[in-house]
Amino acid sequence: QNTFIPVEHPQANGQVESGNKVIFKGIKRRLALKNKSWVEHIPHVLWSYHTTPHSTTDETPFRMVYGTDAMIPVEIDPPSWRRETLTEAENSAALEEGIDLVDEVREAAHFREFATK
Repeated sequence: QNTFIPVEHPQANGQVESGNKVIFKGIKRRLALKNKSWVEHIPHVLWSYHTTPHSTTDETPFRMVYGTDAMIPVEIDPPSWRRETLTEAENSAALEEGIDLVDEVREAAHFREFATK
């Protein structure tokens, strides 16, 4: 079900406001560490947001969309087991399988979220 939220009153959408609060805190934290323009921090903060499990779903937003966990930079050098063992064809097959299972991941996350309410 889609709900129309007027632009002049975004506070009515609690989920979006909650997500924005997390992103804003991430930008503030990074600005305290490095004195750059806040715009330069957005990709890093969004990556962190998309690859961190959320408490209500116990899943990462990345996994909820793509059906697989993101390969983080730490896995690239030195290579992780996943990077060393999977061939390109096997990786493609695993990604396709993950996309096939994404509905199940979303449904399980929905049940976990519902159980916390």
